[in-house]
Amino acid sequence: LILALVSILYATNFPLGSLMNDALPASAATSSRMVLASLVLSPFLFRLKPSLRREVLLGGSFVSMGYVSQSLALVDTSPALVSFLGSATVLVCPLLQWLVDKRPMGWKDAPQTWMAACLCLCGVAALELFG
Repeated sequence: LILALVSILYATNFPLGSLMNDALPASAATSSRMVLASLVLSPFLFRLKPSLRREVLLGGSFVSMGYVSQSLALVDTSPALVSFLGSATVLVCPLLQWLVDKRPMGWKDAPQTWMAACLCLCGVAALELFG
């Protein structure tokens, strides 16, 4: 039940982002989302181990770049297409794991990863691209 609610909330990301971009410039829409997220998550900042701060800032920088890119894409592109392109992370993440960790990620080494990636892309394509 909770997973279904999370999925529903995530599905509102792109249409609401498109509506925000209609009312505000892309930079203002993204900035307002980041400020709100910072306020909500700030109580947990003090619980963070000092040794993890660098990694957390790096990860947060990539998330921020993703949201800025999404907001800019929603200016000229339909929310359905932006959502489909955003779902490509299921392919990018295994490729990054192969590049960064030098872990074997071929079909024979990790078939479940690639099967899951293909199923995710097919599912999102069916939901988003075919009307």
